[in-house]
Amino acid sequence: MLTLLEPPGAKRSPNVGNYNNRSAQHLLNLAPEDDDLYETYDENEDYAENERTGNMFTKFLDRYLVGQSSSADYNDRWKREFRARPSWCDADLCLQQINRGKATGNRYALYSRSLIQKLLFALGNAVHHNAWSIILSVSMIFAVCCYGLQYVHIETDIVKLWVAQGGRLDEELNFLPNIKEAMRNMSGDSGPEIPRENGLGGGYQVLIQTPEFEGQDALAEGPLLKHVEIMKYIASFNVSVHGVDWSLSDICFKPAPPSVAADSAASQLGDVIDRIVPCIWITPIDCFWEGSKALGPHPSLPKSALGPLGSFLSSLSDDNMIRWSDFDPIAVIDEVHRTFNLGSHYTFFERAGVGHGYMDRPCIDPLDHECPPMAKNHFDVCPHIDRIREVARKYGKELSEEKKEESGFDLFSLFGRKKREAGDEPQMIHPAQPADSVPTFEADLPTTTVPIPTTTTMSPEDIEKAEKKKAREMRDYCKSYRKSSFEWLRENKDKWAEVMAENFYPRNVDYAAEMTGGCSGFASNVLNWPEDMILGNPRRVKKGGKLTGADALQSVFLVASPADVFLRFKQKPGRNSMKAGLDQEAWNETAAEQVLQAWQRNFTKSLYNHKANLDENGNERRTLHPLASTSIADMLEEFCQFNYTIIFAGYALMLAYAIVTQARFDSCLPATESSMGLALAGVLVVTFASVAGLGLATWFGIEFNAATTQIVPFLTLGIGVDNMFMLLHNYRDVVKLAGGHAEMAILMRETGMSILCTSINNILSFLTGTLLPIPALRSFCAQSTILLTFNFIAILTIYPAIISIDLRRKKTQRRDLLCCLYGDTREESYSMISKPKIQNKRIIGAPSEASIMQQFDGITQAQISSSDDPAPYSLHSFIRYYYIPFISRPYCKIAIIVGCCMLLAASFYGMQQSTLGLELGDVLPEHTAPAQFLRARDKYFSFYPMFAVIKGSNFDYAHEQRQIDNYRQSIGSSKYVIKNKNGEPSEKYWLGLMRDWLISVQRGFDEEVAKGSFDLETGTIIGQNVSEDARLAHALMCSHGTLFECAGRVGKIRLVDESGNIHPDGFYNYLTAWFNVDHMMYYVSQASFFPTPPKWELGKNNSENFIPAAEPLAYSQIPFYLTGLTDTAVIVDAIKDIRSVCDRFTDLKLPNFPQGIAFTFWEQYLFLTGNLMQAISIITISVFCVISVLLFNPWAALMVVCILGIMTCELAGFMGLVGIKLNPVSAVTLITAVGIGVEFTVHVVISFLTALGTRSQRTSSAVDRVFVPVIHGSFSTLLGILMLGFSEFEFVVKYFFIVMTALIGTGIVNGLILLPVLLSWFGPRREISPTDGKTTLALPPPLPKNLNSSRSGGDDSDEDEEPSGLVMYSRQAPPTRSRGTSGGNSTRRLPAV
Repeated sequence: MLTLLEPPGAKRSPNVGNYNNRSAQHLLNLAPEDDDLYETYDENEDYAENERTGNMFTKFLDRYLVGQSSSADYNDRWKREFRARPSWCDADLCLQQINRGKATGNRYALYSRSLIQKLLFALGNAVHHNAWSIILSVSMIFAVCCYGLQYVHIETDIVKLWVAQGGRLDEELNFLPNIKEAMRNMSGDSGPEIPRENGLGGGYQVLIQTPEFEGQDALAEGPLLKHVEIMKYIASFNVSVHGVDWSLSDICFKPAPPSVAADSAASQLGDVIDRIVPCIWITPIDCFWEGSKALGPHPSLPKSALGPLGSFLSSLSDDNMIRWSDFDPIAVIDEVHRTFNLGSHYTFFERAGVGHGYMDRPCIDPLDHECPPMAKNHFDVCPHIDRIREVARKYGKELSEEKKEESGFDLFSLFGRKKREAGDEPQMIHPAQPADSVPTFEADLPTTTVPIPTTTTMSPEDIEKAEKKKAREMRDYCKSYRKSSFEWLRENKDKWAEVMAENFYPRNVDYAAEMTGGCSGFASNVLNWPEDMILGNPRRVKKGGKLTGADALQSVFLVASPADVFLRFKQKPGRNSMKAGLDQEAWNETAAEQVLQAWQRNFTKSLYNHKANLDENGNERRTLHPLASTSIADMLEEFCQFNYTIIFAGYALMLAYAIVTQARFDSCLPATESSMGLALAGVLVVTFASVAGLGLATWFGIEFNAATTQIVPFLTLGIGVDNMFMLLHNYRDVVKLAGGHAEMAILMRETGMSILCTSINNILSFLTGTLLPIPALRSFCAQSTILLTFNFIAILTIYPAIISIDLRRKKTQRRDLLCCLYGDTREESYSMISKPKIQNKRIIGAPSEASIMQQFDGITQAQISSSDDPAPYSLHSFIRYYYIPFISRPYCKIAIIVGCCMLLAASFYGMQQSTLGLELGDVLPEHTAPAQFLRARDKYFSFYPMFAVIKGSNFDYAHEQRQIDNYRQSIGSSKYVIKNKNGEPSEKYWLGLMRDWLISVQRGFDEEVAKGSFDLETGTIIGQNVSEDARLAHALMCSHGTLFECAGRVGKIRLVDESGNIHPDGFYNYLTAWFNVDHMMYYVSQASFFPTPPKWELGKNNSENFIPAAEPLAYSQIPFYLTGLTDTAVIVDAIKDIRSVCDRFTDLKLPNFPQGIAFTFWEQYLFLTGNLMQAISIITISVFCVISVLLFNPWAALMVVCILGIMTCELAGFMGLVGIKLNPVSAVTLITAVGIGVEFTVHVVISFLTALGTRSQRTSSAVDRVFVPVIHGSFSTLLGILMLGFSEFEFVVKYFFIVMTALIGTGIVNGLILLPVLLSWFGPRREISPTDGKTTLALPPPLPKNLNSSRSGGDDSDEDEEPSGLVMYSRQAPPTRSRGTSGGNSTRRLPAV
């Protein structure tokens, strides 16, 4: 007969023991299988003070790691769990059994496990007893870290994001800034700064025009004229900054005009010359006359700005405005030279090939009324005007007459007009121009005019005057109807036959033939634009033949630096302000930079929204793709901001999933055993930890970028909540097993090992990712490492404290979320009485659970009895009753192995298909202008500029000229370098241009020597009116080093010897002279000297014309153009080719390095494979070591590493099969895949190691225990990265969302399908084995209370360890424990094995 001794919740009698006082269920014999739980043992025998066995080390470990746990502290349910999974529950008890001789096993693994379990047990107890203190303390630390977020800096400089800091490329990119800083005081005022390419814009603003429809030829009249209109639009585009309008001509890069002596008459025209000198831009329309239309000047320059000179120059057009479209530079220069003797400047224009400017270039549209007569396809409409008017009138159209503009009386213009009318002077032929190259033009005058009377009364003078009058009248007549006639011809091409014979029709030139070989700027000898730079996908009949077409057009605008713009508009003494209304007091470099940025931003926006990007129906049709140097930074700054909508949506989705998976309901209300509140708290804790981690990363100076804002929040959330699900999954079981005794400590002890393994390996994997030298990826991996560390800390401190608080809620049977309401507990979780086993109704003939389990060598009966039956129709039920039996069948195992081998083979094939590369357009949001531009460039253009830099002031330029020439020629011999017809690199370089200038000066000197203008004995000038070139040569010959010696040098030395070497004694003196006198050629050469040579100009006193020597050059560069760079593999090959040349000449004592966009963004691929293999090797070894140390089982660690290797290969193969290229971004995902893959393997392996039975039984037990939490963790990671699929960055979607999703898929396949099969065959030995050979391990006897207290330091339980609910005792008094002082032996019933 049983008596109720205690009401529910009453305190337990201290005499009640777990073994001496058996549960009422056992006494009532309601669970007859529990009879096997006990066995008889002799307490005195078991705990006699015997000498410990083993070596000193094991004795030391036994002393501190064994005997701290007592089997008396747990209820029967936990004991059944221990019998099935002893080392999972308590390694200390396992070691006690080994010491008692009841078991054998991996003692050192159990020592390691015991140590970790004790630490985790102590942590769990501390958290449980100090829950609120822990939450408050850790939260305050996290809050302090969050304070660092106010110092967040988002890096938008793509070069800084991409180029490895401290590496070779970083050193090369920063060489010039560093040398400038080191030699700050050695640089003088050098004039305009050459625009520098930063890789994606820099000093270059670019426009690409793509076809309107597939197959459209860009070298046709329509696309070319469209490009002309766009260029005119850009040239006239204005922005208002600082109350002043600014156009492209105000901010563009212009070469410095020839210097003019202050005392010359031309010095008054300095402002006009500055405005006439056009911007340097690289455009395909420079092949045609229409290229001049966009040159301006802007704003228009009136002829009156030239003063009296403008009226006297007959070579200027009759219009009142000076425009490049009707400006003949060489004619004007010749006329000015005859008047003012330009001296050496005249030879400069000759060498530059200024010529007739654009006046002798063909017209794209021969029906343009301004098409000049020099154009090869000029159409003279004058002979046909009368007939055109007649035909137009026939069809009801009257041509309009253009009114002649009236201007005020101007005496100077009158003289100028008379000069132009003074007779037909013979056309001047430029000295450099062949006589037969000057076109002659004959125009048939209309026959409708009245003939000139030729009576004998008229004198020859009268006849001449009459003819001139008639010609003038005809010109005026033609001019009046010229424009309207061309308009009529354009609109009525079908009526041309009524106007003229077919052989007189206006003819278009062969545009492709005209553009073969590229185009030239206004100075054709030095400004040459290669085909590959201005034409996209040029086509030709045969290699080296003439062009037949192209797909796209590209124009490049060079923009000046802020310093140049500031100096350009800074008020100069004695000159008018270049920009009316500009506040000179507020004008500085910062203001100039604001102007530049405002213009560039509006330039991009205006063109992106241009009407040319829309079709006739207003639908988007992108054909204009602009890029400014501000575009990339602006776009990155905009899209690097946190997208809170997506972040909140992602976190809400995660919350919903977590809450749904942990929800339990009772009467439509949250049940007591529900954990929705814990799920909500877990997601919030992970979020808080992530934010704190970002704050600490900011404290550490780690800069944010697109990867930080677009990826890190979701990735760390997905990984961070995995441990939360593991804790929640075990929480429900542990609460049932602990029986009110130290639940949190037991939860941390049993679950903490898995959390440690996965978290440490995740952290290590991202930490290893920092080995990749890409700054953006290093920041991403470093931030992820910090965030995962913070998540790990939060999961081990804050979250267990919250669980402890929730545990108290459960003990008071309050409902989840609705804590003010009480609910009915469904299980007596806190009673020491086991739940009675009620026989379920069974249908006759239906298979029982035992019969299902007997179909395979799977979970043992002890393991089944140690856990609850899964709920019907749940995932756990499917796993236990269907999945485990299925994969346990031999033929299924074979099929799994075959399938995985086939998958691995496909992966190897995919890896073979993988290619290197990362399209820069993928790094940017799809719909942005920069992304569209980069995709257009990748599709149509394979052209990149580069420079060969000679560095170091210790290099002797003067005596190593031949080596510099060889260096240039060696790089130029590369198949990727564009060459001219002579096989030389297409771009001229500074040493060659300087040599040409010296030869030209020497030629002028030789001419004067022949005239006897020099005394060769004394070296003095004795002639009169000696040419400027000769005087320059005299100054050059006399100057060498710091000396000015003429005797014995003038006429004795050659500036350039027969072999082409510049005289070494005066090399640096000559460098100063060339830099100052031939300034424009210096800028054309793009030499970018540093330090810049000192200022110097030729004086009138020939004895004082000493030329100071330039400082040895620490930096100079030689330009090249690379072509054929179609993909990453080709670019990498080109880099290797050019780098090999540079390295060879470095070995020859010529310090140098290459520089350009190809090297900036593709050089890392030279080392990517090696870096990737190194990183994967390091993380693999790290994972092996971590698991080996924590589990003390190298074989288990090796199996995990093998599965991780298979996963990595499969992921790499998947990337190759779907076209995801190998690059630093995908390399990061491969590296982190090793660490993240631990999530899918280590839980299974640990559960396998800690289970008892055969390999198949342990495999089934492991899958049954961890499959559900691993799946929850997988889905939570998938949900975490799900929002990455909505990112505006293509590379985020492709390289993180798709790849991470594939990683989760391969993790599930290999971790939950392949790994169990391999474990069932080759799995490591269990950590402990009973000596009796059974599949269960009995518990050791409870420790004597004095021994237990002395070892543990007291009772670890708290007030909650007492059983709540009903405790039933028999009427018989409970037996007392014998202390061993009596003579008899006390016996007990021990759990049976």
